[in-house]
Amino acid sequence: MSRSGTSWYTFHLLVMLAGLGCAKQGELEPPRFPVSGTVRLNGQHLPEGEISFRTPSLGLIERIPIKNGMFAGAAVAGERRIEFSFIREVKHSGPKMPGIEAPESLRVETLPSALNTESSFSALVTPEGPNEFTFELSTQ
Repeated sequence: MSRSGTSWYTFHLLVMLAGLGCAKQGELEPPRFPVSGTVRLNGQHLPEGEISFRTPSLGLIERIPIKNGMFAGAAVAGERRIEFSFIREVKHSGPKMPGIEAPESLRVETLPSALNTESSFSALVTPEGPNEFTFELSTQ
């Protein structure tokens, strides 16, 4: 077989194997179960944001929107690390660089890392439920 024929064969074999991998990935996805609850920040409902149910060792994460302190969605069963996010848009006040157009505003995480990337919050999600959680957050 010529060198170009071998390359063509190898390329198509890799494409077929990748396709098989993608087809099976959906079948291996773990089931998710309903979760819901409330999130308070310093005694007040978190007006908006996001709650994340994470299992870092498995690379699992489900992000669920928070509106008026409430969330509802689905998450994989097990002991999950919980992270919170509350992003605000703030006016850009940094220096302007010649030839580079600076954005008028930036999206900034307003919660401290102890409530998101370094969170110690957890929740046990079970197939049986009810999987209703209340989280009291404090930045003080």
